[in-house]
Amino acid sequence: MCRPTHRRLLLTIGLLLLPSARLWAQDETPSNEARFPVTATVLVDSEFARCEGIAFNGEGELYVAGNAALWKVSTEGDVTKVAQLYTNLGLAPIGERDILMADFGPTNRFNHGPNVDGIVWRITPEGDTTRVVDGGIGDPNALLVFEDGSFLVSDDATDEIFLVDTNGRMTLFTDAVGHPNGMVLSLDGATLYVAQIFTSLRPLVIDDRIWALPLEDGAAAGEPTAIARLGEGAANDGLAMDEQGRIYVAANGQGKIWRLGPPDWEAELIAENMPGVASLAFGQGAFDHHAIYATSTRTGRVWEVKVDVAGAPLHR
Repeated sequence: MCRPTHRRLLLTIGLLLLPSARLWAQDETPSNEARFPVTATVLVDSEFARCEGIAFNGEGELYVAGNAALWKVSTEGDVTKVAQLYTNLGLAPIGERDILMADFGPTNRFNHGPNVDGIVWRITPEGDTTRVVDGGIGDPNALLVFEDGSFLVSDDATDEIFLVDTNGRMTLFTDAVGHPNGMVLSLDGATLYVAQIFTSLRPLVIDDRIWALPLEDGAAAGEPTAIARLGEGAANDGLAMDEQGRIYVAANGQGKIWRLGPPDWEAELIAENMPGVASLAFGQGAFDHHAIYATSTRTGRVWEVKVDVAGAPLHR
């Protein structure tokens, strides 16, 4: 049994330790908020001269477009060629297993002038290819699938975004945004967000705006509004959206990923030192669902960027 003096001594020591114990508990409590910017981890290196499109199919397998081909990428960063094509542009999942891939085709406006020989392919995991769009568009770049299986395709050499229905018929969806690149749909489906990459081609002038285009019953319904500018040399490329409705922007010219959140759309730097960062996709399947996977048009790398939040559900 402790004597009274010993009890008083122990009580005094305990009271002295309590504040530091509380401070320790506060310091050691893990935070749910990531500390940005974070460092991107290289998943694939030295396999491609350039790499652009990226998407997970309905089975959670990762595909990238690089070296004018479609490739499957493992969680260890190993790559397997699926199909050889003309160019390597945007990707999107379609159906249970397939991938849509945008392809400039034999010519492009950047090197050859105006053209209409662009292609959108539907590609199976086994490498079977079908031309969903064969001409009628110059330089298809980014793709976005709607709930009914129709999809949008942007032409970043012009001001055109086309709608392709489930029978392959293509119509002009909007020409309200100049040189449109990446696209994402708001969580409620009422707004299409579009990245503008150029102001003009000749002379080449880089742009930095993100646009919000109102939709009604899946159709453009009004003039777009510029919700953000990401600064000199941004060259906004691919977009992605998280489950909270925030937009992630690949600023190709800056080598940075930015996040924009409603209602004020203030830009937050998520990652940097990513030269030519092009397209973005949230992890699926065996990959980290709380990370963004990104490609590079300059280094050919594929990166993983931890963002501590999952992506918004995608239509396929």
